Amino acid sequence: MEYTNSITNYNRNFTYEVNIGGVKIGQENPIAVQTMCNTSTADIEKTVAQIVDVAQKTDCDIIRVTVPSIKDTQALREIHQRIRALGVKMPLVADVHFNAAIAFECAKIVEKVRVNPGNFCHHSLPCLSQEEFQEEGKLLEKTFSDFLKVCKEYKTAVRIGTNHGSLAKRILNRFGDTPEGMVESVMEFLRVAVRENFSDIVISLKSSNPNVAIRAARLMVKKMKDENMSFPLHLGVTEAGEGEDGRLKSAAGICPLLIDGIGDTIRVSLTEAPENEIFPAKEIISYKDYIKGADKLPEIPCFYDPYNYKKREVLPFNNGVAAVAVIVNDKKEAETSKQDLKPDFIISNDKDSSFIFVDEDTDFSKIDTTKPLVANPKNKNQVGAFRYIFYQLDKNGMKNPVLLCPQSKEDFKIAADCAGVFIDGFGDGICLESNGDFTKTVHLAFKILQISRLRITGNEYVSCPGCGRTLYDLQSTVKKIKEATKNYKNLKIAVMGCIVNGPGEMADADYGYVGDGKNKISLYKDGKMVKKSIPEEEAVDELLKLIDTLH
Repeated sequence: MEYTNSITNYNRNFTYEVNIGGVKIGQENPIAVQTMCNTSTADIEKTVAQIVDVAQKTDCDIIRVTVPSIKDTQALREIHQRIRALGVKMPLVADVHFNAAIAFECAKIVEKVRVNPGNFCHHSLPCLSQEEFQEEGKLLEKTFSDFLKVCKEYKTAVRIGTNHGSLAKRILNRFGDTPEGMVESVMEFLRVAVRENFSDIVISLKSSNPNVAIRAARLMVKKMKDENMSFPLHLGVTEAGEGEDGRLKSAAGICPLLIDGIGDTIRVSLTEAPENEIFPAKEIISYKDYIKGADKLPEIPCFYDPYNYKKREVLPFNNGVAAVAVIVNDKKEAETSKQDLKPDFIISNDKDSSFIFVDEDTDFSKIDTTKPLVANPKNKNQVGAFRYIFYQLDKNGMKNPVLLCPQSKEDFKIAADCAGVFIDGFGDGICLESNGDFTKTVHLAFKILQISRLRITGNEYVSCPGCGRTLYDLQSTVKKIKEATKNYKNLKIAVMGCIVNGPGEMADADYGYVGDGKNKISLYKDGKMVKKSIPEEEAVDELLKLIDTLH
């Protein structure tokens, strides 16, 4: 059984309905939007003020706070009481890591508790043998079963949220840090929930890499279907960053799943104020609604492996190289000599004989098999139409290189249209109309290829949104690091608020900047700590020295 009901037409996946303090998600309920406080939960006044601010300024559905210690559960109770007294009805979610006892207490206070299966239940077994693996699994099951009994009593919902980079040692030993490992980490908990007849569970499988997040969610849905489960999914890209980059990366990691009918609640995780996350989340949902109204495309079989990336085989082009290309359809020649990023080709009009424009109605049996194609679908469901075009090429045994040319005019929609196709192994570049702003169009094209991990042309910044565990000014620091490193090329730099997910989520980053105490920073190189507890005011300069020494 596959992960989606259709690869060409929108068809929402069936899930159980979960009630989170009056907000119902799953089944046919509207997709709920979430955010998270970036204040210290111990600071009751600031946290209450931020929750009230989000409630008054936005139509956010659910809000979350971190609870790092047992002591913080007292603050959580006070926060919950105060916001209800002020008329705030948004369900409150407690985010718990490392200490299961905290989760037990939180379940008695708020409407939902998020636990990470990678660190919910810690034991000392090395888990190298099958016997040790099973023994620790029994300990995990007992703890989680007892936790669900408390949740039943207090009518508290649960999110089982696993992150790429924070899997339990026992899972890493068996599956590695992979989408398969993320899925099995969640499935262990879901099997306990099924045995306990507890269905008020939402699941998430997140990564800072949109490709990993998408594949993990697809595998998760397939695995649940195989075992007759239908829990709703919370979607998001962790450490997406800030500004345009964070919004594009989130669209690239969330929209392709919504198009395939997956997803019941979302969070756009930005290194910005919580209220700034709501509008881009609403944009993403509106994109799904737009696709939902598209004309029906022909149904086709899933002719590729949606769970394991394999690039479609193509004939070479661009001076004999089968490379990922950027083409700007400018209608007229554009001056590129002063551009820091230059397109590989410029098409002055759609009649350019170097490329053949095709759409879903093209008769591919009559197409020249030696020329590159520009896929420019007419259907509003661009992803479905792109897939249909590649299906026709596959059926006709054609290996023409294909450039994706989406209809959309909005940047986040263009990213969504292309990312969902690139991750399936289709597409050899991107062709965009400049619409009067040549430089902006070229930069957008390269950004989308970089987000899709197809062509790296600039630095990539991975930064978490911050929460009550963050003990330094994350937002200003990200801006400072971006400015300080703008002249370096092709670096991946992770800026993380704390060590909860930091080291794991930045495992593939060249350099990491991680908070490890109040105004203290540790620096990492290739996932390994190289400098510890540097004063915050010195940390950016130390990062630059580290880059200059080791890069």
